[in-house]
Amino acid sequence: MLWLALHLRWLPLEALGAPPPPAEGAERPARAVVERQRLRVVNAVAHAAGVAPGMSTATALSLCPSLQLLARDPAREAAFVQLVAMALSCFTPHIVLQRDAVLLEVAGSLRLFGGLRGLAVRLRRTLQQVGARACIGMAPTAGAALLLARVGGAGGRPGRARTLEAARGLLDGLPSGSVIESLELPARLAELLQGIGCPWLGQVRALPRTGLQRRGGGALLDALDRAYGDAPDPQAWYEPPLQFEIGCELLHRADDAGMVAFAAQRLVQPLAGWLARQWLAAARCTLWLLHETTGRQAQAPTAVRLAMGQPTREAGQLLLLLRERLQRTEWPGPVYGLRLQLDESVALAGHEGRLVLTSGEAGAPATEPDAQAFNALIDRLSARLGPERVLRPVLHEDHRPERAAGSVPAQGGAPVQPAGRRPAGEGARPAWLLDEPLRLDERHHRPVHGGALVLRTKAERIEAGWFDGALACRDYFVAEGKDHRLRWVYRERQGDEWHWYLHGLFG
Repeated sequence: MLWLALHLRWLPLEALGAPPPPAEGAERPARAVVERQRLRVVNAVAHAAGVAPGMSTATALSLCPSLQLLARDPAREAAFVQLVAMALSCFTPHIVLQRDAVLLEVAGSLRLFGGLRGLAVRLRRTLQQVGARACIGMAPTAGAALLLARVGGAGGRPGRARTLEAARGLLDGLPSGSVIESLELPARLAELLQGIGCPWLGQVRALPRTGLQRRGGGALLDALDRAYGDAPDPQAWYEPPLQFEIGCELLHRADDAGMVAFAAQRLVQPLAGWLARQWLAAARCTLWLLHETTGRQAQAPTAVRLAMGQPTREAGQLLLLLRERLQRTEWPGPVYGLRLQLDESVALAGHEGRLVLTSGEAGAPATEPDAQAFNALIDRLSARLGPERVLRPVLHEDHRPERAAGSVPAQGGAPVQPAGRRPAGEGARPAWLLDEPLRLDERHHRPVHGGALVLRTKAERIEAGWFDGALACRDYFVAEGKDHRLRWVYRERQGDEWHWYLHGLFG
């Protein structure tokens, strides 16, 4: 297993929403999240002015009078973690939620996204669209990846290791006080370890377990056993909702389409991730613009409806369509909240639908963009795998099933012609034919394959091959076994005797 831990270090600030882009020539505002009259998180502008987490509000305002103080909202933080997890669902179905982090098990996703580097680039791009930044730790265990992301290694950077041995070495070098704070264990335990001269995690691991447990370190030892891979660490996977509908509040009023589209980015990316996780594509969706109540009468929300001609799950395309619709929509007042709702989805649609050789009706030619996309794919696959490994099927004029179809290199061949209709009276054909027919035993003149077979169709006779010296005289049947699987069998005349053979299997 390989775990990526995305620690949302600036979660209290990012959960409240990003401010709209400043006007040309204006500077970004300094912002900070306040909890119990102390600064919890500050943005880069406030940090440049000398403001740091842990300061009192009075000290911070004396250093930066224009500092915007925002109250911490734990409910919005929990909702934002789920929103990030939904957006990342397109990379792996194995996701675990933490209070300030999202864990991804990505061992099965590396080849799909071009290795670890390619996956990391896509992850950061998706996080940027949602409005989040993350410190990414990596390790073969979930606990180690989370500690390496939260605490960090040398220089405060997140630690990353692909093997358990390397991860243990990085964990040994973590400060024990920071680990205890990350695990939300009592602070007196950190004071105890500092007092006995164990500032590093490797020294803590070398202590006698019994003595440390008696002094309240049992929870710490259990967490370290799971992180070091010495104890099992089962995780509860994140399950996305069955229906997609999410919303967000805006800290600043939005008056024009550009500001609304900027705020809607953090909703569109989770929709794309949810669709990819469910293997669906969006056909229709609605963005509801929520307005402020005026007087005693609430204003009805404004509906911005999107109807895609070709269902899609691409976030960029959805956001482009949304911007176009917002430019042509009028609303009665400022927008203070958004809610995105998926109205209709289509299974297995989107980009894959363009890789077809014919359109909806049988025999109709493919459109030019479809043909170009298909040919470009064939060229890329042939260049990467070799022309001899990318084949396409072709039909031959022969009644014998094993000679009725073949394969030729797909690159540079003649265009594939659509197959005609199946002749009337022709029996069922399985998609899987054996390379060599398998001779079957007989019992009471009936074939046996894992038990006696029951013939479910009448005989379909095929006689061909007299013209090339490979005469075949066969009676084909669809047979059912005791396991209820359907087989394609035939009885062939060889001289004066008939023998049973298995030629194919039905899916």
